[in-house]
Amino acid sequence: MDFRQLRYFFAVGEEGSFSRAAQRCFISQSAISHQIAKLEHELGTTLFDRTTRSVKLTSAGRRLMPIAAEVLSLEAKAL
Repeated sequence: MDFRQLRYFFAVGEEGSFSRAAQRCFISQSAISHQIAKLEHELGTTLFDRTTRSVKLTSAGRRLMPIAAEVLSLEAKAL
């Protein structure tokens, strides 16, 4: 897991959309999807329930959101 993956995860979680999160992060939708899939693989759990119309956090994703917010805040303070 790295800061970039957490930023992308957090953006998708807040936006509720891979395409809007990709726009927000200035990357392609396929790149953000790839990084989220990599993060899910590393954590051994699914973070989002995906349908053709929506993206929703799983229980694991809901637990990770406040942790990701805290880590990203600490990263910003460190920089």
